[in-house]
Amino acid sequence: MADENIEAVEPVEESLDLPTVEEGEDDTTDYKAEALKLRDKAIAQRERTKALKKELSDTKRAVEIAAGLKKEPTPVKTGDLDETQLDYLDLKGVSDAEDVKVIEDIVKKTGQTVRQALKDDYVIAKLEANKAKRDVKGATPSSTKRAGGQVGDIASAAARFKDTGVLPDDKALADAVVDSLTKAGNDRLPPWQR
Repeated sequence: MADENIEAVEPVEESLDLPTVEEGEDDTTDYKAEALKLRDKAIAQRERTKALKKELSDTKRAVEIAAGLKKEPTPVKTGDLDETQLDYLDLKGVSDAEDVKVIEDIVKKTGQTVRQALKDDYVIAKLEANKAKRDVKGATPSSTKRAGGQVGDIASAAARFKDTGVLPDDKALADAVVDSLTKAGNDRLPPWQR
């Protein structure tokens, strides 16, 4: 089948067809026009070759599939979310790893899209429960000496920073925590200035 198509293609002439100039005559050949003709001929030949190679590979693939040597490629669905889906979730405010895992599991189990999963009642309830759990965990003081201190207290924020390594969101409080930790490490200051 492929051999029939190859024979049907017109052969390309290989000669350059440049005019001959005898000795003593002026050369009036337009070499720029000749170069353009050769370029166009080369482009056409490359296109024909590319089309023939594609047709040949398609024919080989069809023969292998028909003979049972090779199976048709099927798309592999892993259930993992791709970057576009993760960006969509991030845009919708779902960026916590636990929430993404919930949606990923639902997409795997049900075959729904991410948009459909976000509208599912179970997913909505689960995401709200996770958010409530995170809010409670963030509001509960850590197990430090000053855990019962007032909210915004520099000492409790410094202790929380030592435990978790995260500075408070409040810029003034974060600056105060950094200053207090810097002063605490300075043994040249008197104790009442630390």
